[in-house]
Amino acid sequence: MKIAIVDPVGNHGGGSRFIRSLLPAIARVRPDFDLTFYGSSVAIHREGFREEFEPAGIKVKTLCASRLSQSSFIRNPLIKKGIRIAQERWLMNNKWLPTWLTGNVASELEDRIRGYDLVFFPWPFLMKFPRLNCPLVGVFHDFNYRYYFSGEFTFSPYQRAILEREIPVWLENSTPVVSSRFVASELERFYPFSKGKVQVIHLPGLGGVGPMNESFARSEIEKFGIRGPYLLCPTHLCSHKNVGPLIAAQAILRSKGRKISLVFTGSGTEKVRGSATPWGVSLDVGGEQDVFGLGYVSNLEINSLIQCASVVVNPSLYEAGNGPGLDACAMGVPIAMSNIPAFTEHLEVLGIKARLFDPRNPEDIAHGISMILDDPDSARKDAETSLRALEGRTWAETGAAYARIFADLVKRA
Repeated sequence: MKIAIVDPVGNHGGGSRFIRSLLPAIARVRPDFDLTFYGSSVAIHREGFREEFEPAGIKVKTLCASRLSQSSFIRNPLIKKGIRIAQERWLMNNKWLPTWLTGNVASELEDRIRGYDLVFFPWPFLMKFPRLNCPLVGVFHDFNYRYYFSGEFTFSPYQRAILEREIPVWLENSTPVVSSRFVASELERFYPFSKGKVQVIHLPGLGGVGPMNESFARSEIEKFGIRGPYLLCPTHLCSHKNVGPLIAAQAILRSKGRKISLVFTGSGTEKVRGSATPWGVSLDVGGEQDVFGLGYVSNLEINSLIQCASVVVNPSLYEAGNGPGLDACAMGVPIAMSNIPAFTEHLEVLGIKARLFDPRNPEDIAHGISMILDDPDSARKDAETSLRALEGRTWAETGAAYARIFADLVKRA
């Protein structure tokens, strides 16, 4: 069975960790599958996909349509934004121009994806639905574009128009997969015609690793200059990630005499460095720095940072699931997280333990973290319970669940 996997965006962080763990797992459980990954050259290089996928028997090919907008040779963000706007508004529908210029991924796929039995889209957002002559499967991670949280919108008005126009087309013409019952309910609420169609496959830790050697992990993170215990929040700076109340909670913890730092990782977080105050991070550090933004780090580095953290904290308002938290659980590290539906579902379905807090309330966030720090024996027992719970949730099991969906669709096609 020939299967193409298409990811023209190559999201930083969780999106790439999901692909990195899932695709080799499918290849292991179904060696009879002929898998080919199509992605952007930037993401393939940044994430080391070729080095990881090809030894697993997965062929790797680059998409031309994402070449110009994601080019590493164009460093000015304003020029890149101008290219994307020009492609989206004027060039996209010109069939006479090459796809590397128009950025039309759907058109490129319609030309290149031939002879496959099924095409799998791990992130089918912000692109026109391609007309392909085989079954399609898409992972619909969440629907945050249907909400306003605070600050700037996550997507521009033009991008949201694309999502509102194209997502119904995707849902009508593909099999949707989600990673939580919460997202399944959201999908059916926003798109009632899809009721009964969605498949739910819960995920293990995205990193796909168990506890690391702590000495090795600490040697990996020495270069970041973090001294002493720290809280870790892998994130990015979109408003639904809700980092403001966590920063205020860090200020509360420090005001009570706790010598602990707050570490952010993720694209754009390198700008967030200084000292926590009740209203934000003071970037002009006159005193002791306690907030460290590290930016986007490698897969090995994030695993090492999770392993050595005192607590992994996720204050998000809206997610498909707590990816960083599950990674921490798989390594035996305590977690504190928002009491939102997708996160509390982990307690019921996966059997993990976590300290919950109101993500809008810095005092409650600080209290939840303090409960872990003040009672290390209880925190260790909870972390061990979570570790044992996730030992029975493997990527082999997840890969097999996806493979069953693929095989069934091809059989019925």
